Amino acid sequence: MRSTPAHQNRRKRSATVLCLVLLVVSVGVGAYAAPTPPRLSTATTGDADLAAQVREAAGDGKGYRGISVALVDHSSLRLAGVGDSGNPARSRVDGTTVFEAGSIGKPMTGMLLATLADRKLLELQAPLDQLLPDVRFSDPTIAEATLEDLATHRAGLEKLPSTLTMKARDMRLRLLGQDPYSGLNEDDVLAAAQSATAISPGQYSYSNLGMALAGYTVARTTGRSYSELLHQYLFNPLGMRDSRIMDSGLPFPEKVAHGQQATGPATQHWLASGYTPAGDIWTTSQDLGRFLRAVIQGTAPGARAAEPTHDAGFEARTGLGWFTSTVGGRDITWQNGATGGFTSYIAFDRDSRRGVVVLANTDRSVDTIGRQLLGLPADRSDKDAIWALGTGAGLVGATLPALVVGLRQRTGSAGPALLTIDLTFGVVILALTWRLGDWLTLPPALWTLSAGLLALGLLLGATRRDTRVAGAERAPARVIARTAGRAVIIRTGLLAALFTTLL
Repeated sequence: MRSTPAHQNRRKRSATVLCLVLLVVSVGVGAYAAPTPPRLSTATTGDADLAAQVREAAGDGKGYRGISVALVDHSSLRLAGVGDSGNPARSRVDGTTVFEAGSIGKPMTGMLLATLADRKLLELQAPLDQLLPDVRFSDPTIAEATLEDLATHRAGLEKLPSTLTMKARDMRLRLLGQDPYSGLNEDDVLAAAQSATAISPGQYSYSNLGMALAGYTVARTTGRSYSELLHQYLFNPLGMRDSRIMDSGLPFPEKVAHGQQATGPATQHWLASGYTPAGDIWTTSQDLGRFLRAVIQGTAPGARAAEPTHDAGFEARTGLGWFTSTVGGRDITWQNGATGGFTSYIAFDRDSRRGVVVLANTDRSVDTIGRQLLGLPADRSDKDAIWALGTGAGLVGATLPALVVGLRQRTGSAGPALLTIDLTFGVVILALTWRLGDWLTLPPALWTLSAGLLALGLLLGATRRDTRVAGAERAPARVIARTAGRAVIIRTGLLAALFTTLL
C-alpha cells in the first residue's frame, strides 16, 4: 500500500520528536556523567586569619578539595584547614588530617643520610660498589656514584626506568588513577639501577630512582629497614606521631584524607614500595610544621641536609633532598610533592626564619599557595594550555565524525559500518578526555555537549529510512571493507595523536 504525503509527514514528525526526546535524555545522562572538578567548601578549622589567606591564595578554589596548612614564624606554629577531606567519617580538614606528602619524603631521606653520616654509621662519599660489594652494576659510572651523588640528583640516573613496564604503570595512573609503584619492592629498584646507564653524571638530573637507591643502600648498609630508620632518627625525636610509611594490609588512619584528580576522578592511595625513600610519606601539617620549625632552628636531626651544596640550574641549588632557589631576591629552601591524588609543598626563608607547609587532597599544584603565604610572587604555571588544547581537539574529534556520518546515513550516502566505527571512536575519546582533560581551563559542559552531539549522530543514523532508489545495487563488500579500513586507520591515528598530547 502506497504511503500518502500526510502519512509520510506524520512519520517524519514522529521521528523528529523521538530524536529530540532521546537527545534530551542523552544530554541529561551526559550531564550526570560529566567531569566535575572539586571546589573548596566553606568548612574552616584552626587559625581563621591563616585560613582566610589560604582561600585568597587558592583563588576560586576550583580543582582543590581540602587544604591543610602550617605556618612557622620563628618559633611559633599556626595551623589551619579549609575544605573537605573526602573522608565521610572525618570530613573536616585540620592539622591532624593525614595526607600523602609525595616527594616531601626526599628531604627526610636526605636528613636521614646526614644523621647517619654524623653518627659515623655510613660514609656519604663512599662509592656504591664499596657500600654494596655484592652488587654488580652494568655501568661503572653508576658503581662509582656516592650516596651524596644520589641524594643531590647528580648520579646520572634517569627519573624512572624507561621500560615498557614503567610506561604501562604510568598509563594506569593517568587513565585509572592507580598507584604506579604498587607491587614494586627493593629488589626491583636494585635491578633497575644495576641495568641503568648513566646520563650526564655529575650534572643535576632529578631522579626518583636515585633517591630510592639511596634509601635501599642505607637499609642494606645498616641492616635496618628504611621505615625503622626514619622512625628512630627523625619521626620519634621530632614528635611526628601521625607520620608513617603506609604498608599494604595495615588499616588506614582514622583521619586520612581521600585523594582525587583536580579534574574530578578518584584515585587510589599510594602505599609503601621499593620507591618509598623517594616519597611515600603519609603525614599531617602539624607534624610537618614541627619538622620544619626544627629544620629552621637547626635542631632537627640531619638539618644540614638543607644546606645548598650543588648547582641544579635555573638559579637553584640542591642539598640532600632539598632545593634552594632565588625567588624575588630571597633564597627559599623547599621541596614539593605529588601522588595520584595529593600535592604538597614545604619551604622556608632562612633569613626571615619563616616557613610554610601546604598539603592538599587533589593533584592540583599547591606551590603557588605556599609561595603567597611566604609573601613571594605568585606563580600560576600549574595551568597547562597544551592539555586544554588537547581536550578541545578531543571533543571535536569525538563529535564531528559520528554526527557527519549520521547525517550522511539520512541521505543514504553512508552505511552502518562507518557509523559504528565513528561511534566507537567517539566513545573512546569521550572516555579519554573525561579522565585526562583539563577541566580547570575548559568548561566541563563542553564534554556534556559533545556527548549529546555524539548521541545525535547515533539517533540520526539509527532512525534513517532506506532512501536507495528501487533496483539500485548495494556497494560491493570489498568497497565497503576498504572504506571502513581507511576510516579505522584515520581514527586510530587521530586517537594516538590525542593520547600523546594529553599524556
